[in-house]
Amino acid sequence: AMARYEKETEYAATPKKKPATPLLLQKGKALRSLGLNAEALSTYQEIIGKDSTNTRALIEAAECCRTLAKYKQASAYYEKVLDLTPENKYVRIQYINLLLAQQKFREALGESSLMTEKDSSAIALHLQAQSFEGMNELLPAAGCYYNIQEKYPADYLAAAKLGAINIAASYYDEAIEATEKYRKIDTTNIAVNRQNALAYCLKQDYPTAIRRYQYLVNQGDSTFHTCYYLGISYYAIERYYEAHDFLEAARKYDPENVNLLYYLGRSCAKTSWKKQGVEYLEQAINLSIPKDSSMVRLYIGMTDCYKMAQMYKEQLASIKERYQKYDRQNHLRGQNIHKVRQSRRYIYGVLRHHRLSGGIALLGGIKGGATGDLLHLSQQRLRMLLRRLPGLADQGRSGGVGLPAAPATAGAGLTVQHQQHMPRFPGAAPQA
Repeated sequence: AMARYEKETEYAATPKKKPATPLLLQKGKALRSLGLNAEALSTYQEIIGKDSTNTRALIEAAECCRTLAKYKQASAYYEKVLDLTPENKYVRIQYINLLLAQQKFREALGESSLMTEKDSSAIALHLQAQSFEGMNELLPAAGCYYNIQEKYPADYLAAAKLGAINIAASYYDEAIEATEKYRKIDTTNIAVNRQNALAYCLKQDYPTAIRRYQYLVNQGDSTFHTCYYLGISYYAIERYYEAHDFLEAARKYDPENVNLLYYLGRSCAKTSWKKQGVEYLEQAINLSIPKDSSMVRLYIGMTDCYKMAQMYKEQLASIKERYQKYDRQNHLRGQNIHKVRQSRRYIYGVLRHHRLSGGIALLGGIKGGATGDLLHLSQQRLRMLLRRLPGLADQGRSGGVGLPAAPATAGAGLTVQHQQHMPRFPGAAPQA
């Protein structure tokens, strides 16, 4: 036993060799298969640290970085592989896909164009077309898809893309032509049939659109667009019950879609759900009209932008427009509050001058409540108090702010000394 212990101790003290590269590659693969991408990346980086030209380790490291959303690091690994092996098609495809995922469309176009110079495969043309689409250059993108359809007629994705691009440009006949060309090969493809049906619907060929959409529904397609446009097609040919059913199914996906609510409400009104139709139209109107608070916020932002840009004429115009459309009620409320405060100051001045403590206590009740109530209460008490001041009630004239008459000279019938300290009602004529 003692001898065995000594051998184990000696073995433990013996320096162990680091695993060879094939074992590390196998370890990294096992870690990736378990979803341990960070640990797998560390393993591949260990290999790269010993051999920076190991393309397999570089590719695997790039894949780990993509999974971990370390796109810059992944790009660096792919670029290193392409420097070592420029003809590596797999790596170039992955690199272009990474650029597209980061919306670096111009760089992706450059890489895909280099690829299509020597490779006219469908995947190379698709990558080039996607790059053009990302740059919103739809005409050359459509050209790529037409090339694909010409060379590879069974490529359903090219047919679906051509349908979508032509529909976006309102070229419904071209969309129908491209999708029908594919349908001669395969009539069951969901993606192509969706574009085909939409083109017929927007072209207002509703019977054909209904046949296409009904086929999609029978195949289990219950997506929003299928239900919505099938409902619209039924509505167009005045089959309102069917329109109601499919529009109601579409509403579950997008309950605040104003166009959907409009057609659904109209369908309800023409069938058995008339009150529900009213509710849908009311909801559509409420959703269409922006809230005042949102518009005020936008106007304030626009006014501030005009100010920063030193566009003062436009700044004043935006303030005026905001006031006329959205701030008028707030302005009137503030104006009424100002009137209340003016009348209170005037009455307090009169009462203090004549030492009518009971009147001051009476006026003290004007504190809370709505602005209109305050103003009305203030007017009533002003009349009451003026009647208690001999010689003042019948000598007033308008104060100019919608309150009861105030003295022409704020201390008529009083001594000069009293007149000097008498508060003047706002808007009254200046004292002589």
